[in-house]
Amino acid sequence: MKVAKFGFITLVVSTLSACSSPGPMQTMQGPLNTPVFEPVAIHTVKDGSSSVLFKEWTTMYENQELKLWGVFFITQNGAYMANWDSRSYEYNLRYRIDPSDISSISEETVERSMWIDSDLLVITDHNGHEVGFALNGKNAARSFLQNIGGE
Repeated sequence: MKVAKFGFITLVVSTLSACSSPGPMQTMQGPLNTPVFEPVAIHTVKDGSSSVLFKEWTTMYENQELKLWGVFFITQNGAYMANWDSRSYEYNLRYRIDPSDISSISEETVERSMWIDSDLLVITDHNGHEVGFALNGKNAARSFLQNIGGE
């Protein structure tokens, strides 16, 4: 009897805790790791692309200074950084670059005294503006950017 009671209590507690967990639409990343991400991202950028080639949750740097957290993604027609708004259920674009505006793609390390150093994939436009992204998939992102027309 005690075993059955304990099993029932465990089932109820695990069910309630699963129900109280936020879904992907209520997290900072939004639907990044769901099938919904691609159509939402394509609708957000409206660049004529039909698919997302690369996506990753990351940080964005300008002049080696941390600017924001968000989703970096690449389509057939550009590279983007966006933040998820869990109230409106949409991504807000924070960075956008067309492949024809990319003058170079390089790597750089941001050294920090209080935290782990960040290895960045740096995109430089024709005006010399550099933006870096701390990506785990730097090589894949670089390859996609080169294939869509950058560098």
